[in-house]
Amino acid sequence: MSTSEPAVQRRSGLATVVDIVVSPSTAFAALREAPTWGWAFLIATALGIIGSLMSAPALMHALGVMLPAKLAASPQIAQLSPDQQQKQIAMIVGIYKVALGQFGFVFIPIIILVAALAQGVVLLIGDKIAHGTGSFKQYFALSVNVSAIGVGLAQVVVGIIVLVRGADSFDTPTAISGTIPGLALLAPGVHGAAGAALGVLNVFYLWATVLLALGLQRIGRVRAAAAWITAIVLLAINVAFAAWGGAQNG
Repeated sequence: MSTSEPAVQRRSGLATVVDIVVSPSTAFAALREAPTWGWAFLIATALGIIGSLMSAPALMHALGVMLPAKLAASPQIAQLSPDQQQKQIAMIVGIYKVALGQFGFVFIPIIILVAALAQGVVLLIGDKIAHGTGSFKQYFALSVNVSAIGVGLAQVVVGIIVLVRGADSFDTPTAISGTIPGLALLAPGVHGAAGAALGVLNVFYLWATVLLALGLQRIGRVRAAAAWITAIVLLAINVAFAAWGGAQNG
């Protein structure tokens, strides 16, 4: 039986991460033979950190706007005297600004690796249920390479939008992530869990979902229906986590 896959040639990890953007079929063929992910991790991390630093002023402004009112409504703080409330709120807001605003970029590589581990497990489960031929190593490498898009490019685009619009135009963390072209732009007034869930349904997450589905088919020889179901399950998990985070942080 003939196949549309390109002839497999030994490719560097750098070429593979470039191919995942411009020539996915070539990347899938390379990852099937040699599941490399080092270059992809470095590129995704570098782009993610750059984007995180670009959007940091907007995040600090959003925390400064959102947190005081939320903290003031907390029973633990509400029972304090007005002066103690102000001091406690100022201290907590300051901690959040430093941890998430100024040093939030340090979480980027951790997020990439943890997400790749989780996605690798889910993809492997889908592979085995569908009697595929893939391995965890292959799917972990696929996930890290795809993170160059889902994390790296996405963060850079958010950072650019923040620079264009100005940090003061964002009042919640959800509003920042919701700037990426996607369903969130169709409902600009929606915040909280719904806003965060819509924010995940953006061009980069959907692009990543398509790549994971196609990767399952090309790398693990998984049937199309099973591959798409697995990728959509992963997207649904991301939406659920985003909705939970949005409910907590606005």
